[in-house]
Amino acid sequence: MILPTTALASLILLTLTLLCWGSWSNSQKVLLKVRFELFYYDFALGLTACVLLCAFTLGSLNSQELTVSDNMLIAGYHKLAFAVGAGVLANLAFLLLVAATSLSGMAVSFPLSFGIGLVVMSITNFAGSPQLNNGALLFSGIFFLLVAIVTNVIAYRSHLATLKEATKYGPVMDPRTDRLVRPPIAARGILLGVFSGLLMGFFFPLIESSRGGDNGVGPYGLAALIGLGMFFSTLLYVPFFMNFPVNGKPLQAEDYFKSTRKQHLWGVLGGFVWAMGLVAVLVAAAAPPAAQPSPAISFGLVHGAPLVAALWGLLTWHEAKDSSQGVKLLLVGTLVLYLAGVTLISLSSIYATK
Repeated sequence: MILPTTALASLILLTLTLLCWGSWSNSQKVLLKVRFELFYYDFALGLTACVLLCAFTLGSLNSQELTVSDNMLIAGYHKLAFAVGAGVLANLAFLLLVAATSLSGMAVSFPLSFGIGLVVMSITNFAGSPQLNNGALLFSGIFFLLVAIVTNVIAYRSHLATLKEATKYGPVMDPRTDRLVRPPIAARGILLGVFSGLLMGFFFPLIESSRGGDNGVGPYGLAALIGLGMFFSTLLYVPFFMNFPVNGKPLQAEDYFKSTRKQHLWGVLGGFVWAMGLVAVLVAAAAPPAAQPSPAISFGLVHGAPLVAALWGLLTWHEAKDSSQGVKLLLVGTLVLYLAGVTLISLSSIYATK
């Protein structure tokens, strides 16, 4: 399998993860007329195609090293199960994130979901190995993340209050979709983001459980198993949301085939981009110690993706265009607080009291 041999190569891969995980949701934003449940089928197809393509090309090219097929033969069964379980868990987390984005936008859903996930993961890791982190820096970072989450929720609720005031004489027509627009219920988008974050907080610990030890799963095989877990669980998750939608009327299976080829391709592209970020971070983590960048830099690049997504939402999709100046300042404050929290948590491992 092909692995990075220099710190620069690993840094490039982690930067790719930052850009991919912060940008894949743009494909959902492009498809304003397509319900997120239908979009997610194509998203799952795209990510599965990407991880399998990487596994049987980059993961099998260097015959002098362990290939994906060789790795699968020696990997422990429980390690394989952890990898598939990580995919099943991550799939529900990201499906909830896509649902939250359809209601609240990228600038709200991504910092909310990823922020809660990072808080859960940080507390769990500290409880298991407190000596690996500087407690003062870690909990200071968690505090900043929690303040960022609260600020984000306040901004979202204030934004919806503005929309409700604007539409108090009746719903308005969205010229982009030719549909009547009613302000969504704030609690619905917030709860979807919260549940997404709670699940996301256990994604990376499951990955570590599957790749650790002599019989652990390699990066390309791990990506393939996660992708397969996500694909097959999509066939269970999405029909539930189609029958019990978070917004709008229930959907039928035949509604998927009413989308155009271009719309399907956008969904597949979104999944492909997300999977590229997954493969990049797993391959970078499997690099030799001499080719690993600073842990703080690695952590910051991986968990900085919500900042990229929020900037896409604010600057490209103008999600706060109709909001008051106060709401815009709150959203900017959310990003600053989130960045401060990620920075402090990333530094906590460097200044650990070992």
